[in-house]
Amino acid sequence: MAMNIKALIAAVAAFGLPAASGQELEFHCYSDTACDSLLVDATPEWDQFLLGDWCGTRPRLEETGITPFLYYDSIFAANINGGIGTDQAYTGQIYAGADLDLEQMWGWDGTTMKISMVERHGDSVSSAVGGIYDPMCIYGGQVGYLYQLWIEKTVCDDVALKFGRVSADTDFANNGLYRYSLSTAINGPIRAMLLENIITSFPYPVWGGRVKYAPNDQHQIQFGVYQIGDGMWDFTQHGLDFSIRGSDGVSLITQYDWTPEINGRPARLFLGAVHSFFEFDNFDGVGTTDEFLRLYAHGEMEITPDCVAFAFASHSDEDQVAKTPLQISAGINQKGLLPGREEDHTVFFATYGELSDDYGDSIGEDVDAEWVYELGHRIQVCPAFYLQPAIQYIVHPGGTGNIPNSTVMGAWMGASF
Repeated sequence: MAMNIKALIAAVAAFGLPAASGQELEFHCYSDTACDSLLVDATPEWDQFLLGDWCGTRPRLEETGITPFLYYDSIFAANINGGIGTDQAYTGQIYAGADLDLEQMWGWDGTTMKISMVERHGDSVSSAVGGIYDPMCIYGGQVGYLYQLWIEKTVCDDVALKFGRVSADTDFANNGLYRYSLSTAINGPIRAMLLENIITSFPYPVWGGRVKYAPNDQHQIQFGVYQIGDGMWDFTQHGLDFSIRGSDGVSLITQYDWTPEINGRPARLFLGAVHSFFEFDNFDGVGTTDEFLRLYAHGEMEITPDCVAFAFASHSDEDQVAKTPLQISAGINQKGLLPGREEDHTVFFATYGELSDDYGDSIGEDVDAEWVYELGHRIQVCPAFYLQPAIQYIVHPGGTGNIPNSTVMGAWMGASF
């Protein structure tokens, strides 16, 4: 089955089977949502693809309502000091798919569809570091997947309904600013949620849907319902297990977004809650927790026209099943810091992940917290290709204090075809 999926993805790549339009040209390693930060550029032109307009094929497809994309990105990293041991690894992925405008294709008013596929390969240095966050964010489930397969309908211009095979982080607990980090401490949805299995993320699909209401440009609220369960991370199914089992649970997600101007500068705030119903095994091995609540918040603001700062936090009182009851992260993204390099981004991130005492008891350790610091510079070699060297420093990997602080050097390469 794995070889068949890989062959299918290779065929998709070769023929350019379509995906998301209007995306910032970086590979979205945990979510393909259009980069919704304050740093988004306009809809891509043909020079923002290495293969241009595919000899006229792209514009002809778009005229029929099909918007194609094909991305490849990879990370090479080495744990050069500390941790459990030195190691180096390479991991990469192909992401291909299509946004289909069903109104243009078939006359279905305000209706779009998305189909995408992912193929992952390689390894990670995570086991050599020993932390709770992976220094290589595109590692996990190194096989081919059928990822997204959903349909969305817009009603009365301010309500949008989506349903199908999807991961919750395409709409919730995520932000474009996160996707400049090599570490899962930042990149992707707020990581604490994944550590306790209350949502999935790219490229693990489940059945789900959401309704979004946006009465104006400053306010938006979303409600989502997503399948969770023992099979939600089963990469051996290649995204083809469409079943809904009686033992599955459900996560209900609510998120409110506010995008005001503060002192004349754009800002964004979102607040959310994940309320999950499932039999979560307690860390002490005795009984289960059947209902789980986690709250989260994100804020960002433009400091100067080319500099954005952000912070987010997530908290849960359910220490008996929450591995990281509290996570606080912050970052800064400066565009054009170096003279003559107006399209480059210099980034810095810091994360504090507090570990649960109940989790510590389950592994026979006194645990405290893990800290992750990351400094990187994204070199935009051309509109369709970037290279991002970065250094990460992980303090107290695993939160026990028994593993030496780790230094990870890495480089991220991303290309759009």
